[in-house]
This record gives sequence, C-alpha cells and structure tokens, in this order.
Amino acid sequence: MPNQYIREYFSNKDVVDHYARATANIGLWVSEEKVFTHVFDKNDRILEIGCGTGRISIGLYELGYDYMIGTDLSRDMIKRAQRINTVLGYNIPFQVMDARKLKFDHGFFDGAIFGFNGLMQIPGREKRREALAEIRRVLRPGGLFVFTTHDRYNSQFKRFWKDEEDRWEKHQQNRELLEFGDRIEHDGMGMLYVHVPTTEEVREDLKATGWKIDSDAPRSSIAMEPAQVREFSDECRFWIARNPDDAGESEEYVTEG
Repeated sequence: MPNQYIREYFSNKDVVDHYARATANIGLWVSEEKVFTHVFDKNDRILEIGCGTGRISIGLYELGYDYMIGTDLSRDMIKRAQRINTVLGYNIPFQVMDARKLKFDHGFFDGAIFGFNGLMQIPGREKRREALAEIRRVLRPGGLFVFTTHDRYNSQFKRFWKDEEDRWEKHQQNRELLEFGDRIEHDGMGMLYVHVPTTEEVREDLKATGWKIDSDAPRSSIAMEPAQVREFSDECRFWIARNPDDAGESEEYVTEG
C-alpha cells in the first residue's frame, strides 16, 4: 500500500503544482545552498535523485553548476520539470528513473543529491538500501552524496513516538505501515508516506552499503531559514556521505549538533 500512496501522491496535480510553486518562489534553501556550494565544485557532474519539478537542480544551475541531471520516479513531476526548464531556456536533462535502477555507468557522477527527505519516501528499509547502493555505484571513488532525513529523536515529536512505540508493542499500529518509523497521513493534498529514521539507523544503512559518513547536522544548525522554507519543510538533518577511495578508508565520521 505505501508504494501505491507514493505513486498516487506524486502524480496528483495539486502536489505537482505545489512543488512547481516551490521551484518558482522558494528555490534553494539557505542551508542547501551553503552545503551544496561547500561540497561540490561547479564543474562537477551532479545527479539529483527525486528531483520533483527541479527546485534543487534549477537552483544549482542558476549558481553556475552546468552539469546537472535530474531524475524522479514520477512522470508527472518530470514533465513539469522539463516544461519549467524549457520556459527558462536552461539545459538540464530531466529523466524518469527509479533510484534503485539508475541508467548510468559506474562512476559517471562526481556528486549526488537526494533532497527534501526523498530517500525516506522509498518504502521498506531493504529498498532504501538498494537505492543507497545504486547511488554509490554511479558515483566516482571519492564522490560525495548529500541527502536529508527527518530525525525520530527530534524533541518536538518525542511524545508521538513514545505513543507509537506503545501501539506497535500492543500490535495496534496502522496495519499499512511496513516498519516502525513509518508515517502515512493526509497532508491536505493526498496520502503521504515517509519513514522517520533514527540517526543510528541511517548510519547503519550507509555502512551496510559501503558509504563513509563525512558529517551530519540538523538544518537549524546550518542556517536560519526564512518563514516560507519552514512552512514548506519541517526541520530535517543533512547527511554527507563519501564513496570510499579504497577499501581501507577509515570508517570514522564526524557529527555536528
């Protein structure tokens, strides 16, 4: 059922319009611009997975990142991204693609982005790990991957997760949920699925798929976002992971916040 919700939600015209307005009116978050410009060089070949209507790809292209490619599972999102790209006169390829089956050669990209908590909208932990492994495959050795997630330890939702844990222990949870940490709720436009991980869970998934963690930090510690960004997106955590240069590279990582 979560897979059905994902496909229906991101093909919903109201949702596509919502993302397109964010592309036009919000663009890159302050935190995104700080992180991306710190991590990537302008001559890097960068893949954006889960690009939606192109908010991040277009924002980076406007900053001089000429080698962007955007992919998304939703054909409707990609069609809108292509239309916006054409109207602006930009030259960003946007393609329909599954994050677990990327149609690119090994090591083709210098960097990759999975923004707006998109990785956690892949239902099922094993499928998320498949995506992580596939993204690593198309990144060159030493290439960097930036993505965001929610954080189950966010104190704002402590009470909710305690109650949810009790429901799971009593087998009273929503039966459509695949695993603890899943959320399915109506956001005013449709039924939205997202998995809310712990930081330990994300670290385990990255390690299991061969990544090395460079850093992770909550968005609020990186930049104070304007109201329109905070209305568009809740607090999240940025992660920067590296495709190791060799098998003996250190597994140590640095955390912030």
